[in-house]
Amino acid sequence: MIEVMASSILNAPIAFVWPLIRDFGSIGQWLPGVKSCQIEGDDPGDRVGAIRRLEMSDVGLIRERLLALSDTDYAVTFSIIESALPIWNYRSTIQLLPVTDGERTFIRWKGQFEADPDHAAAMQARMPTLIYQPAFDKLASRLVGNHQHDLQGDRVRFPNHL
Repeated sequence: MIEVMASSILNAPIAFVWPLIRDFGSIGQWLPGVKSCQIEGDDPGDRVGAIRRLEMSDVGLIRERLLALSDTDYAVTFSIIESALPIWNYRSTIQLLPVTDGERTFIRWKGQFEADPDHAAAMQARMPTLIYQPAFDKLASRLVGNHQHDLQGDRVRFPNHL
């Protein structure tokens, strides 16, 4: 099993970051390369078992299943159930932790998967540098200074007491 991980600090309180992460259907708002994203069927984007269908600009269709969601631990775990990527048994967790010094948020994205030996090293390098970190960068750009874009793109002012 190959394990990968990336982490970053976002300049926004966890209360403003978590809604963007917990909605399983909103990954297109902050993951580069997503052409479209939708939850299949009638499941809401926060129901364990929900399946999201991503159309990616570089690898085509990816389908993922929500395995766990914790509002207590600020964590989302999901697996890839269909993809053209040369990997299988992919499972990942995105978790947030509050940073009390400056009211920021620590974000960590951990993944594990299996791959053919011919693709293992490339996929191990690709996940954290070409997928996870660019996602953090795009997420950070949505959370600029003392403002946050809500999911519709409107700017919302952070409360002064936060």
